[in-house]
Amino acid sequence: MTDPRTPSLNAEFGRLAVARRLAGAPVSADSPERGRINAERWIARFGSAPEPEDDAAVETRDHSVIVRPRQEAADSPWVVYVHGGGMVYYSTAVFRPFLRTLAEDLRAPVEAFDYLKAPEHTAEESVRELAAHVAERCRELAGRRLVLAGDSVGGLLALYLGLRVLPGVFSRVVLIYPVLDPYTERESYRVFGEGHFLDRDSMRLFKSVLAPFCSKAGFDPMALPPDDIARLPPCSVVTAGCDVLRDEGLAWVEQMTDRRADVRHQHFPDLPHDFCLYAGKLTSARTAVAAIARTAFPSEEES
Repeated sequence: MTDPRTPSLNAEFGRLAVARRLAGAPVSADSPERGRINAERWIARFGSAPEPEDDAAVETRDHSVIVRPRQEAADSPWVVYVHGGGMVYYSTAVFRPFLRTLAEDLRAPVEAFDYLKAPEHTAEESVRELAAHVAERCRELAGRRLVLAGDSVGGLLALYLGLRVLPGVFSRVVLIYPVLDPYTERESYRVFGEGHFLDRDSMRLFKSVLAPFCSKAGFDPMALPPDDIARLPPCSVVTAGCDVLRDEGLAWVEQMTDRRADVRHQHFPDLPHDFCLYAGKLTSARTAVAAIARTAFPSEEES
């Protein structure tokens, strides 16, 4: 699916994209370890504000971090979050400022899980360990309304966990600029393949990690069997208009709607991939995260 109009980056992100080009791609390196360091330094410098003195509580566990807001709503869910980074980059530490913002906006606790990274580990190893940790935590939280969320590859992993590992456990799944097609490159790969924060070549690297796992598991979000559709809880999908993953997100929403799944869609036409990580410093990203909290995570009564 292709939008006949090619949106331009929001002015804030446009300026940042120029700085990124001048600095060189921060995730390009000879080793994954150096690439991770560069990626984390970039987000720390341009995306994340220092953690505010907002009385939020942060608890670091063995495999996750829990952010509790200053004031929790009486009917709030427990949000289980799987972070992005292509299964190669990022960690819950990088995501902590965004998680803090999300928890405050939702007035709900958010627990984000780390997982093993490629190429040191296969996607199969990573998903197996992640699934075990999330399943154990869900058992501990029995009786609490649970929402499962993830961004980018974390969206793909969240969808897999919600359908194949823990069906019926989550009241909603929230997918933020998700990877949904591990095999196909649509038109948005050409239009936004360079200079829009997630480059086409990086995504090809990430898919080389994901595709073998998806193939072996028989899991293709673009070709879900009827049993998976029946198991799919209410789902929110957030897409970014200036993102190589835009078209697969739009195509998936259209397909799920045609198949009568309960899907709500929120689109930010002038924002790039990973915009949530810049909510600490960019007004456009902060405004978008607040809108996601209001719309993609409806209350129990609104669901």
